[in-house]
Amino acid sequence: MSNILITGCDSGIGRTFATQYAADGHTVHATYNDAANRIDAAGNFHHHQLDVTDFAQFDRVAKTLDGAPIDILISNAGVGHDTRKLGALDLAYVETMFRINTLGFLKLAETFHENVIASAQKRIAIVSSRMGSMACNLTGGHYGYRASKAALNAMGRSLAVDLAPSGVVVVMLHPGWVDTAGGAGNATVPVADSVSSMRRIIHRIGNHETGQFFNYSGQMLPW
Repeated sequence: MSNILITGCDSGIGRTFATQYAADGHTVHATYNDAANRIDAAGNFHHHQLDVTDFAQFDRVAKTLDGAPIDILISNAGVGHDTRKLGALDLAYVETMFRINTLGFLKLAETFHENVIASAQKRIAIVSSRMGSMACNLTGGHYGYRASKAALNAMGRSLAVDLAPSGVVVVMLHPGWVDTAGGAGNATVPVADSVSSMRRIIHRIGNHETGQFFNYSGQMLPW
């Protein structure tokens, strides 16, 4: 069985990753922006407070793990779309998106990459978005969200190159338009289905595919 660390388990995709893996018998280190949202379910859970904008909290979680191997590190914590139009942008919120969606991941990788290298499976999965694809952008808008996810993909690609000699596989994943609080009420993909599909990709992907960007269904996406 695997040791798995997942960020953003307060709700939605992160919470579903955690409960599915725990139900299958894996050891899950679930992190929460608000510890009051901890999962109350059967399974081998370890619960951690982790606001990804508070770098000191990463260090406290790392101290708790004390160098334990992490087979699968899942970067899921993030905030959603910015819908304001050009001329009325909320630049403070754009900055917040970069702090959470992008810098939060970089600190996660910086803190725990040695734990991943020490593991048997050596996998890092990044929950990104198709909206971070510049080639797929045909509708404009969403400046901060698109840019934060594009930057996240760039970081993931560099991480894949840097960790390839250690045998670590890094993958960026678009979860689809998922039926969660961030789905704006019109989403069509059940969260359980999205997570199950992403888990299959995480487990089947080979070293030759490290640093790639996939749809939850397994289709490779352009940058």
